[in-house]
Amino acid sequence: MTKLTQLKAVYDELAKKQLKVGFFEHSKYPDGTPIAYIAAIQELGYPAGGIPPRSFFRPTMSDKKAEYGQLIFRVAKAATVGNISVTDGLTQVGAKAAGDVKLAIKAVTTPALDDSTVKARARRHSKGKSTDKPLVDTGQMLQAVNFAVEDK
Repeated sequence: MTKLTQLKAVYDELAKKQLKVGFFEHSKYPDGTPIAYIAAIQELGYPAGGIPPRSFFRPTMSDKKAEYGQLIFRVAKAATVGNISVTDGLTQVGAKAAGDVKLAIKAVTTPALDDSTVKARARRHSKGKSTDKPLVDTGQMLQAVNFAVEDK
């Protein structure tokens, strides 16, 4: 197989794959509420409900776009010479992107939570203590960040 043929094969395989990062349908809170729904409210805000935006996903994807592009380029290069499969390479990129989103969630500190939210959190916790950190209460949203490499 020539290098050009190998490159075309990798390119064709990449074109048939998609990498998804975020919150998937099976991730739900104990009451059945989809975690993706709550994450979207936090990301975009809900002014009618008094919830300001606490964006973590879109800024991460925007800030890291060039880096992810470079990683995918490296995957293609490595797959062309047979050092890694396209799926395994995209899996590594997906793990990195999901990790970046988790770091972004942990980094959000503003806008501050409303006092009533902090008090409601404290009432829900067994020892009456909770964090006033936005986006982190039970840790379920943080743990639900995931990725998938799928065929288109």
